[in-house]
Amino acid sequence: MRYEKIAGGDPAVTDAINRILDEEADGHVWLYAASASKTSPWTFHAQGRLLFRPMTISALFTGQYHATELPNMPVDTVATRVFDSRSGIQIVWANLFRDERAGLTRLSDLTKQILPASYPEPPLGGWAEYGPSMAPLKRNFRFWLPTDQGIELHFPAGQFGRAPRAITVPWSAVQDLIAPEFAAITS
Repeated sequence: MRYEKIAGGDPAVTDAINRILDEEADGHVWLYAASASKTSPWTFHAQGRLLFRPMTISALFTGQYHATELPNMPVDTVATRVFDSRSGIQIVWANLFRDERAGLTRLSDLTKQILPASYPEPPLGGWAEYGPSMAPLKRNFRFWLPTDQGIELHFPAGQFGRAPRAITVPWSAVQDLIAPEFAAITS
């Protein structure tokens, strides 16, 4: 596991962010180490990259678990963390949206439109089979990054078929739901 960390700036903010980055990196590794094959040689390689925007610092962790003698290998992995660069707190749906439920419902509705349009070749079983994976639940929208274009949603392998997937929900589609203290995230 190789990942970038924050340096410089306000030590309280830097330390808060780096502590969570360390925890995410450890969790990413241990999730696969704990469930790794006991009968087949395996490897896990991952990296974490930092992304900077005017009010956010984000981390995108990607990796690959591979057990050489097992079927359906390798498995690609993904995880994200988003921080307020002013304070170091994590930005999650509960504080990004004025109403978390309304925000998740909007993400769900938009995912149902954007995902099939972005991936015209549906996974085995078709998109309808994956309806529960698009339900307005936090677990379905765990991994996201703020970008210039909008909220980049990352879906791990297995959520919508074998391959990981990513889509972007435009800021204009959720701007009315963003909490006032994070309004600048959309610019």
